[in-house]
Amino acid sequence: MNTLFSRDYINSNMMGPNALLLAEEVCRSLQLQPGMRVLDLACGTGMTSIYLAKAFNLEVTAMDLWIAAEDNQARFKAAGLEDRITAVNFDVTQMRPGHAPFAENSFDAVLSIDAYHYFGASSAFFDTHLAPFIKPGGQVAIVVPGLKKPFPLQQSVAPELAPWWQPGMNFFTVDWWMQLWQQSAFLQLELCEESGQCTQAWQEWLACDNPYAVRDREMMAAENGQWFNFTKMTGCIHK
Repeated sequence: MNTLFSRDYINSNMMGPNALLLAEEVCRSLQLQPGMRVLDLACGTGMTSIYLAKAFNLEVTAMDLWIAAEDNQARFKAAGLEDRITAVNFDVTQMRPGHAPFAENSFDAVLSIDAYHYFGASSAFFDTHLAPFIKPGGQVAIVVPGLKKPFPLQQSVAPELAPWWQPGMNFFTVDWWMQLWQQSAFLQLELCEESGQCTQAWQEWLACDNPYAVRDREMMAAENGQWFNFTKMTGCIHK
């Protein structure tokens, strides 16, 4: 377990399966150096941003659409990191050169944990909305929830999951995500495989008293370890 945070802090700030576990795992495949500028995309309440700043001494831009920048900046100040983490409220789907809270080629790395599937499940997304802002040679790390195997033919969802399934969930297999990212003109994949932290990340989420976690318990009991995983990807920008 990450020793930078108390269990109470983690339980109070999780917005889904424990993103810290997923971030720690994928960051082991990166070459992060002190002083690098990193975009934590869809950072939620900023736990992963604090982790990046503390564990690697990075300059972090913590961007989220649903959490107010003022709220996250207050968290970063409370952690003594207001000089190393900048909170931004912006919609990544509207981000393009000339219309973003930062300049092109701003970042040495981009990290996105348990969020990219909400907005990035199209072939044009990465090159249009993210690649322009990553430096040549910059690193990319993305972890998304998904499926161990495709649903049965002619079925949009496994019957046992149907009561909880919603349009736009965008849960896909490792191979599906790999094929999507391979279409980028700028991203060279270095790693695309199943995360080893799926079970633990879900268990820690389900054990907390967040109302959404309580709601998810019935779904995960029905899923019974048969379908869900996380895909982790790392890559490098060539442009």
